[in-house]
Amino acid sequence: MITRIFTKSVSVFSLTALLLLASCGGTYKKIEKSGDTQLKYNAALAYYKGGNYLKALPLFEELLTVFRGTEKAQDIYYYYAYCNYQLGDYVMGQYYFTSYYRTFPHTPHAEECEFMRAYCEYLLSPVYSLDQSDSKKAIEAFQTFIDDYPNSDRVKESNKFIDLLRAKLERKYFEIAKQYYTIEYYNAASVALTNYVKAYPNSKYNEEAMYLTIKADYEYAINSVMKQRATRFQKVMDDYTKFASTYPKSDYLKEAQNLNNSALNQKKGLHS
Repeated sequence: MITRIFTKSVSVFSLTALLLLASCGGTYKKIEKSGDTQLKYNAALAYYKGGNYLKALPLFEELLTVFRGTEKAQDIYYYYAYCNYQLGDYVMGQYYFTSYYRTFPHTPHAEECEFMRAYCEYLLSPVYSLDQSDSKKAIEAFQTFIDDYPNSDRVKESNKFIDLLRAKLERKYFEIAKQYYTIEYYNAASVALTNYVKAYPNSKYNEEAMYLTIKADYEYAINSVMKQRATRFQKVMDDYTKFASTYPKSDYLKEAQNLNNSALNQKKGLHS
């Protein structure tokens, strides 16, 4: 689980903040309409600390402009980014976390906000079957964080998320390659599956990918014109030899062996 990284030290909410809210009758609309920016700041912090991010958000949004260029601007950016994050708006969350660490790169929260920017990108990553542009952005964001803070306690967590994202990309590319076989584009399937294994040599899908390569090459060979069959049946046998060597105990081995034997017999028949 991601470490909860809320304020380690937020300006302590004094009794004054609560009294200021009470002086407005505790009415949110009165606070919104008030010209007292310090009241709004204290109220926004009180709502934030109370977990009422929906009310804190517009107050912090207004204060972003009011306190720009002041010391309070850092805190407002920080809380505003977290309000968006807590409300599930990860697009705006990552935007303001990014704004924070780029605007205030040497402050105590800079490292945290750069990590949170990457984590928001991670949360925007969709299921493997959809476009994976956001997954790639998240990987880049975590890698940038690791490069910027190689000694951070969050590096281990960042690497974990990178592994999860890469696994999603692997699944995506494997399913694309597999789909060529499903729709009977056998040569394209063989090329895509072979390239997949080369691109992801440690993938958990490689056993199935190599087995499907044998099947795709066999179908491609059996449906080829006569003068091409010998070469293509030989490729089936080469595929099998590599597969059997790599996965000698595979559940697919028996069927792969049958395809190999058939390819061998078919090739012999061509020369008889």
